[in-house]
Amino acid sequence: MFQGIATLADSFQHNPKIAFMRIFLILLGGLLMYLGKKGVLEPLLMIPMGLSMSTINAAVMFVPDYMNVPVQGKHGTLFVNPLISETNQLMNIVQIDWLQPIYTFTFSNGLIACLVFMGIGSLLDVGFVMARPYQSMFLAICGEIGTIIAIPIGVMMGLDPNASVATAVIGGADGPMVLFASLLLAKQYFVPITVVAYLYLGLTYGGYPYLIKLLVPRHIRGIAMPPEKRTPITSDQKIIFAVISCVLLSLLFPVAGPLFLSLFLGVVIRES
Repeated sequence: MFQGIATLADSFQHNPKIAFMRIFLILLGGLLMYLGKKGVLEPLLMIPMGLSMSTINAAVMFVPDYMNVPVQGKHGTLFVNPLISETNQLMNIVQIDWLQPIYTFTFSNGLIACLVFMGIGSLLDVGFVMARPYQSMFLAICGEIGTIIAIPIGVMMGLDPNASVATAVIGGADGPMVLFASLLLAKQYFVPITVVAYLYLGLTYGGYPYLIKLLVPRHIRGIAMPPEKRTPITSDQKIIFAVISCVLLSLLFPVAGPLFLSLFLGVVIRES
């Protein structure tokens, strides 16, 4: 009658590790939502992720054989099955799993990354970059150092070059770019890369004050900073910057053209 409880009991009998992991992830999802609501972690990321994590691990059911793929087994959900590759199976499951069409027609082709970038663009104030170009470039370079260092580490740990690059992009702390890179380079690692990337972003947000206390001496933290002289940036200047940046970046890196267009389109909409 209650398949979620039945699958949990079945897992305790046949694979206790799965059962305990489901319970752990349900509780972890609740913890992420709580910390996001309290402002300890980034609420925009952690609350949706925590709710999804708890729900998906709770809503495990016994799946009919015609919906299964060999590596999945008899447990599944009504959300999504990323392992399906054959056309007939895909057409069947698209009609049953309510999130499957969203995954198939947005995640698998990179559209979701473009939509996320457009949303980020609508929230982004490019005036900070325009008023502080050198500071912005320095921060960007520091963000990419993690990516550069992680690529050879991934290869040494046994990942193929594509998977190493897709995993290393997490170091850039840019969630949509991580989605885009993993879909292009290592689809088989898309789910774990996505979860780790957004957990990394959220945990970094929560751990930032403690990192500052650990790395910066107290007497330096106590120095009063002089007021910053701000350069006024008009909306017209921001729109011109967005248009020129979009065209130049697309010319230099055409493979990421859809992301550039989505990001700067959001900026233009915001400033218009």
